[in-house]
Amino acid sequence: MNNESMVYLTKVFSDLQAKSCPLMTEITANAANFNQQLTFFDDCDCNNGCGCGCGCGCGCGCNTNNIEIDEDANFAIETTEVIVSDFDLVCPQELDACNVTVDGMPVDEVDFFNERYMAGTNDLMTRISDCTCMERGLPTKGYLLICNAGPWKAKLTIAVTGTVFGCGGSRRFKLCMTTKNEVYVNIPGTSTFAASSICLPCTTGGIAPVINFSFGAEGSLLNPCLTTDPCGQCNLMLTGCLVVEPEVDVQVTRQTLFRTSAETVNVPCDDIAKCRTCGDGNGNTIAVTNKCCGAERDQDNDCDHDHDCRHEESSCGCCGGSSSSNQNRGRGISCQFNGYNGCNF
Repeated sequence: MNNESMVYLTKVFSDLQAKSCPLMTEITANAANFNQQLTFFDDCDCNNGCGCGCGCGCGCGCNTNNIEIDEDANFAIETTEVIVSDFDLVCPQELDACNVTVDGMPVDEVDFFNERYMAGTNDLMTRISDCTCMERGLPTKGYLLICNAGPWKAKLTIAVTGTVFGCGGSRRFKLCMTTKNEVYVNIPGTSTFAASSICLPCTTGGIAPVINFSFGAEGSLLNPCLTTDPCGQCNLMLTGCLVVEPEVDVQVTRQTLFRTSAETVNVPCDDIAKCRTCGDGNGNTIAVTNKCCGAERDQDNDCDHDHDCRHEESSCGCCGGSSSSNQNRGRGISCQFNGYNGCNF
């Protein structure tokens, strides 16, 4: 049976991205705060299990390109790549509602949950809603400004490729450095983000739109320098200037009432098992079809197990009951109420 139903769904009215000015800070990546993985490209039959590269050189039985990663090794970097896997405020709870404005007016409040920020607009919408837009059922366009957000923290993966010289030979290498689980790279400074045309729908049924946003960044490394780490044998140290370009992803959503066409799914009742088996009074279980167990069945002495009861195939009643009872069991009543809260009864 097809019926029109109403249900509340989260509708997205705006989905955009805004960037801020780059931030720069010095970075030192070593074994204390980064996991390291060093790989060599050139072919070599040697397999001495050196892993990080220490001792992968002189006298290991390889070709003339053998080198040893020690304090005399010289690294020539060709390419660098920085992947920012996690970027957020050091103290997310300190982002105040006054720092998030629409058309110069602060939002009601800013909550932080599950790595996303949610700005309420219930009172804000009464001040910025455009009457012409409301009469036409259109959203109001506003200017979103997030200012003085910072300082920041980030998790990084840095990939460096190049050539290492030492022991009279050279080898091409790739070094991957990833921040350890409990370590973040601190990035000082604050950022400001501006989005000139977010769409804010009017409040309907007491439900106002919500401005959801989260932060991310793109990164790069200037003037990288790779040396052996004096504080740890077999470890390398990468220094340079880390440049991150913060960005914000903004979504405006609102719980919106939709009218949909729906078909009711017939699902058996939880206690359907009682219509399938009964006890015969002697401790045995017998299978029955469209019959009840218990007192109703015991009173029905004329009902045998082979009776078809085809005229009662939609019921779970006993055979041989009164005519009025049989008539009631042969009827099906279906009704539906489309409530304002999206529930059907």
